[in-house]
Amino acid sequence: MNSSDKQKIIEIMKKNCLHAYLATCDGDQPRVRPVSPIVEDNLSVWVTTFNTSRKVKQIQQNPKICLAFAEQPRGDKAATIIGQAEIIPDMEEKRRIWKLATFDLSQYFPDGPESKEYCLLKININKIEWRDSWTGGQKIYEPSQE
Repeated sequence: MNSSDKQKIIEIMKKNCLHAYLATCDGDQPRVRPVSPIVEDNLSVWVTTFNTSRKVKQIQQNPKICLAFAEQPRGDKAATIIGQAEIIPDMEEKRRIWKLATFDLSQYFPDGPESKEYCLLKININKIEWRDSWTGGQKIYEPSQE
């Protein structure tokens, strides 16, 4: 994939991080919920949540996820990550990601990144299905192909 397409994917995800939906597996039933991922320029993707959330329990049982970003209001631009979520216990990484959040995490975790309830999920990407317009067609990005 050329770097221009990779930058387009990152831009779609960053601009639509407040319009993202995470699907996990609950046994044989998919579960979807809105999330606010943190996307880095190197295509690292993170989700913050509560340690006691259902999504954490589901990921512990089955780490396979889909994470979809859709431009509002019509979804012209969209990116869907197919991969796995990994629970990251490393305090240094939790602090680093905390600082990158574009929203106020302290409203959920008043004790900061050291909060016992603060959980960091790393999204490991197998592939990204994406489009930059309805008419442009769907494209596929696979990090393993680089």
